[in-house]
Amino acid sequence: MVRRCLRSVALAALTSLAVAPAAFAFETVDTLPYPSAGAFPAWPGDPIPPWTVFTYGGLMYDSNAFRRSTGEESDMVARLGAGGRMLQRIYGRQRLLLEGFGEYYKFDRFNEIDHFGYGLRADWLWELGNDLDGAVGYTRRRRHADLGEFQSDTRVMTTTDRVVVDGGYQFAANWRIFAGAEHVSSKRNTDLAPELELNTARGSLTYGTPLGNRIGAEIRGTKGDARVVDSVTEAVFVDDFDEREIAATLIYGLTGQLRVNGRAGRTDRDYAALTGRNFSGTTYDGVLEWLPSQKVIFSFNAYRRLESVIDIDASHVLRDGVAFGASWAPTFKLLFTARFINEQRLYEGDPGAALTGVAARDETLRIWRFGAGWEPRRHWQVGAGFDLGERESNQLGREYDYTQVMLNVRWTY
Repeated sequence: MVRRCLRSVALAALTSLAVAPAAFAFETVDTLPYPSAGAFPAWPGDPIPPWTVFTYGGLMYDSNAFRRSTGEESDMVARLGAGGRMLQRIYGRQRLLLEGFGEYYKFDRFNEIDHFGYGLRADWLWELGNDLDGAVGYTRRRRHADLGEFQSDTRVMTTTDRVVVDGGYQFAANWRIFAGAEHVSSKRNTDLAPELELNTARGSLTYGTPLGNRIGAEIRGTKGDARVVDSVTEAVFVDDFDEREIAATLIYGLTGQLRVNGRAGRTDRDYAALTGRNFSGTTYDGVLEWLPSQKVIFSFNAYRRLESVIDIDASHVLRDGVAFGASWAPTFKLLFTARFINEQRLYEGDPGAALTGVAARDETLRIWRFGAGWEPRRHWQVGAGFDLGERESNQLGREYDYTQVMLNVRWTY
């Protein structure tokens, strides 16, 4: 059971770039766990091929496209995309992973935000002997920013570049050490363009068993440079910060039907200038899965994350939430899912709030998601989704509710 869980995680890591949603559009259908991917014990997943090409297209109706509290505007959005992926052995044990896709979003009423997004990825997966391995990789993602943050019919594109170098050493039968470094750069294409630069180093020590269970400790340090624009005054703030985290990690199969995967630790962030935005506290992220049968999966997710995101007008946001989900695959070709998400977002890094002393933006987001998938024949996937969402906020004009209905068809060879 744990091996199947690890295989699903590995497959998701290889395909995450291709299905990454743009500003949460089509997320319900893009994340459907089809039986052919090996998510359900009832059926073995298809083997991961050395190369694939894919194309997809879909339609989505959104009752409140710009997430406004009043004057709601609905729209129909069409999406068309294509891409490919290759995992090729170059020589010996050295492998190269290449992946890329492009997608175009067409709005029926609001042509001003029609846009083209893309993703590129290149990883060198290296191995030296039986015990030393790692990766050197580059990823670029260009997408439209979250419309729930901007609430206007203006095209706002964001570009994120990531470079990573890491490696691990199996120094004993069940023990592994790991170290890595990464650089992340994000920016928007607006006149008053916020920017975010992150440089991170991390290391971990993990104990694992032949069944795939893992327990470990991780330490991380990040130096960041955030350029933030206050949404009200349009004043520009630039500040550096240092972030440190120490955490425990766990991947464990409690029984044949119960498994847990998570981390918990302490995170500290100190700013150089506006020290009132400093953060120190517990953070965690855990998933508990229960499989009462070979065709049904129930999941519970609880998390508390400190994040810097280019979409928001704050240097960091604290996300505290829970999610419940269920997936049922009555046959190899049919899939049904349901999920509820309740998340509180506290914009503690809002520079305007720090300078004026007003309360930081505090919002609660609730989303109900229902999905269905059908694989009528090999290489074809048809997905449908229905979303209901609402947001409560302590700031005027930021509350909203919306309904989304979406349909997507994907062909993979």
